[in-house]
Amino acid sequence: MNTSLPLMTMSPKPPLKVKLQELMRGSKKLILEHGDKPYLLSITRKGKLILTAADEPPAASKDQPSSSEK
Repeated sequence: MNTSLPLMTMSPKPPLKVKLQELMRGSKKLILEHGDKPYLLSITRKGKLILTAADEPPAASKDQPSSSEK
């Protein structure tokens, strides 16, 4: 007898929701790190989002707080 719940009855966790304005902090470009690879998130003049692989990993900057400093 199978006592596990069918997949249809399990409710998946909803995705995390973040306002883009809070993430971008007034900037039009943002580097996202996925593992050891950097990606550039850009907002176009028409307000569209573009995600591309960045050329090189972002350098650590002392004037930008890390996520652990918030």
